[in-house]
Amino acid sequence: MKFQTLLGNSLAVAMLAFSPGANAALLTAGDNTYDFSWSYFTGSYDLTGNGSLTVTGFESNSLTITVTLNNTSPNAGQGGDRLTAFGFGIDPNATSVAFVDTGDGGLTNASFVTNGTLAANVRGVEICAWGGQNCNGAGNAGIYAGTSDTFQLLLGGTWGNEVNIDPIGLRYQTGSGSFSFSVGSSIPVPEPSGLVLLGLGVVGASLARRRAKAA
Repeated sequence: MKFQTLLGNSLAVAMLAFSPGANAALLTAGDNTYDFSWSYFTGSYDLTGNGSLTVTGFESNSLTITVTLNNTSPNAGQGGDRLTAFGFGIDPNATSVAFVDTGDGGLTNASFVTNGTLAANVRGVEICAWGGQNCNGAGNAGIYAGTSDTFQLLLGGTWGNEVNIDPIGLRYQTGSGSFSFSVGSSIPVPEPSGLVLLGLGVVGASLARRRAKAA
């Protein structure tokens, strides 16, 4: 019984550690702007920024989300800390998505997400805007450190008086690799397999101590 309890507790801790730290945004016609920020430690330095979502078009079949993203990360220039993708989940679900911008660089397109790195690392992301080839990045586009971008997403669907946006995810390309995380995350999240091994390791260490005491 003690072994089962310990195993259950260890796996629960592992699952909790894997859950993305997302901040839900419940937006209505009367309160339609959500401000957010992020600071994600890569192991060497922080990826930082802030942004806002403004939602209009309630009680119709077309919802407009105006997105502003500011990349305040420290490493600028070619090969620096580029914000290459931004995504979110939305309830009620959208049936179509279109990207509208002035062609000023930054993020340049959007679509539904069915797979890819951002969706895999930030579970629940349904719609993604990107700068590059797709939501996974590629190419040299994106919002460079020290710059900003504002664009609109036009969503088709059946909208009532409110929408819930959760989670909000971001993807960076840096000189030391790429990183995907949710707003609210502060440290890299291990892969699920590693967390399970960690939990089993805790159980194994406890059993070893019990056997040593018994001997």
